[in-house]
Amino acid sequence: MKRRTGVILWMVISIVIMSSMITPKEKPSEMSKLMKSMLVYIQNEKQLIETNKPVSRLSVDAQKMGKAKITKGKKLSKNHKQYVDRFFEDLEKYYLVKDSSERIATFNKMVSSCITCHQHECPGPITVIKKNLFEVKE
Repeated sequence: MKRRTGVILWMVISIVIMSSMITPKEKPSEMSKLMKSMLVYIQNEKQLIETNKPVSRLSVDAQKMGKAKITKGKKLSKNHKQYVDRFFEDLEKYYLVKDSSERIATFNKMVSSCITCHQHECPGPITVIKKNLFEVKE
């Protein structure tokens, strides 16, 4: 009986210790969700360019991005608004281009503005973002 009680006590203690080691995963921030939707947009646009299909519109706007809550413990740089504004300026130019080679150039400029921002704000996704750039042949 003592052995059984000891085994049960050991199991309970083990479960408590193991559960304290598992931290619940934080929900993604608003900004993180916006960034993921922007990445999907960029990936889709690259495919549209490759198949010579028309431009689509991004469902995120500058105002939404400027007000989005960021991940706990992170801070935006003092230039964040400038990075956001630059991206949306490049996006507007991308929308207006008709020529396919110019479309690739403006697309790359738009993606490069994402990279510039991420160099100062959150460098983790830069490698993934860079994969969307078109290789420009001279």
